[in-house]
Amino acid sequence: MVALTGCALAVLLTTGSALGQPATTTPSTTTPSTATASTATPSTPISTPPPGSAGTGDEVVQTQWGPLGPADRDFMNRVKQAGLWEKPAGDKGRAKRPDQPKILEACKHLIEGHTLLDNVVNRAGVLLGHTLPTEASDEQKGWLAEMDAASGDEFDAVFANRLRAAHGKVYAYAAQIRAGTKNELIRILSTQAMITVFDHIKVLEDTGRVDFAGLESPQPLAPPPPADNSAAPDATGDQAADATANPTDGVIPTVPEGTRFTRTAEQGVFGENNGVFFGAIAVLALALVGMRFISRSKKSRRKSRSF
Repeated sequence: MVALTGCALAVLLTTGSALGQPATTTPSTTTPSTATASTATPSTPISTPPPGSAGTGDEVVQTQWGPLGPADRDFMNRVKQAGLWEKPAGDKGRAKRPDQPKILEACKHLIEGHTLLDNVVNRAGVLLGHTLPTEASDEQKGWLAEMDAASGDEFDAVFANRLRAAHGKVYAYAAQIRAGTKNELIRILSTQAMITVFDHIKVLEDTGRVDFAGLESPQPLAPPPPADNSAAPDATGDQAADATANPTDGVIPTVPEGTRFTRTAEQGVFGENNGVFFGAIAVLALALVGMRFISRSKKSRRKSRSF
């Protein structure tokens, strides 16, 4: 009886959890010899387009990871060029200030962080068919020249302030790209860039040589433009109300229908499967009562036999 009850409960719970869930495909059976190969093979084939096929200028190119636009390509270039001057800056700091632990720690983070970022951006460039720069910009080369010409405390000041100012601008740009890019690989790259750049900002500030007064001050966001009522002189009252219902710009965030955030109170915490769940609970309760009744009957029979 207990076994049958358990089977019935398992069937009900399985049915209840399966209802309302998206259909999934059953994975094909693989032999032990092919299991490793099938695990290593990605579900989506990775294409490696030839360099230069990812578009130029304002062109938007469709890739299997989403659209790749001009800002995405510019961001990849900047990440690559950041490593092309910041890793040499770390090498210079190690060579010029071996007796300064905080400078050495900042150099260590610069070299390790951009080595990781280089691996990510190089892979993204190959997969997206984008040719990355191979040299730092002229401005970045000028900063390295300043470090070459400086020594002692002067080097520490040039090192900390040039790198800290550059990282502040890159961090803001990476956040902008991460917030708006439609390309999956660029999202991965920008996320890693923000993590790395924030770490570099912290260790550079820990040197105690950053002149915060010389940093570019943040600016408040520009207010939304005023509504142009002259553009729609024939709008009805309802249309005007709809136009002013949301004063912010951009897309309004929405929650997909059917998620646990949009279910009504009538559906309950288990969606539309409350009846199945409580039915299973009732079956379990009846099973427990039945087991208790059988146990008492056996005890009473034993007592009557003893007399």
